[in-house]
Amino acid sequence: MEIREINIPNIAKHCIEEVFRKTTDKPGFVHLDFGNNIGSHQFRSIMVELKKELSNLTQQRFNKKLSYHWLVRFDQQVNTPYHLDNAGDQSFLMLGYEPSEIESELYLADYFKYANESEAASKDYLENFNPVFINNDTSLEPYTTKVKQLKKAAYKIVLINNSKPKVDRETLGVFHKASIINPDKNKSRIVNSMIVNMIPEDDIDKNQIDEMEFISTDTVSK
Repeated sequence: MEIREINIPNIAKHCIEEVFRKTTDKPGFVHLDFGNNIGSHQFRSIMVELKKELSNLTQQRFNKKLSYHWLVRFDQQVNTPYHLDNAGDQSFLMLGYEPSEIESELYLADYFKYANESEAASKDYLENFNPVFINNDTSLEPYTTKVKQLKKAAYKIVLINNSKPKVDRETLGVFHKASIINPDKNKSRIVNSMIVNMIPEDDIDKNQIDEMEFISTDTVSK
């Protein structure tokens, strides 16, 4: 989705329909392209404001709020397998990619469709779920989507449903996998990573992560 007007409420409404899914009719992720007419600090501010608006919507829809699990910036040039990041049972990963000369690819795989439709999946796959996919990736291919090319010169957000397959699940997660085409340690590939847990408001930790520090910092973890 190419963002021509930064209207956070409208973007959040699109995200909650596509990402906070209850069935596999929706993809479980969105790709938002903000172009290159914004800067890093404004971009990170957009991420924080989008989280706040999504939290308002989850309170209306699920009677739960979004609470930070982590909020970090790092230089990432390492391939990953299909996996879920370590967070709460109902969690959502927001990846904010800054412009970079490093070419990369991002893949999403619907493990619910895989569990229910693939002959390669065991009958108890969801009950004995592993957050890292350890089988051959080819068995996931029919349930995999490659994110439309991540433009190297643009600011991009990919919001992913990172939820685990618990019995009392409300939202259905997806795996994600990163592939770095030509790593180059002389260049940077900055990723702003936010994970939020969807939990009852009474359970939210009042010691919230410092949003302003995340927005204003120039520090990048290696």
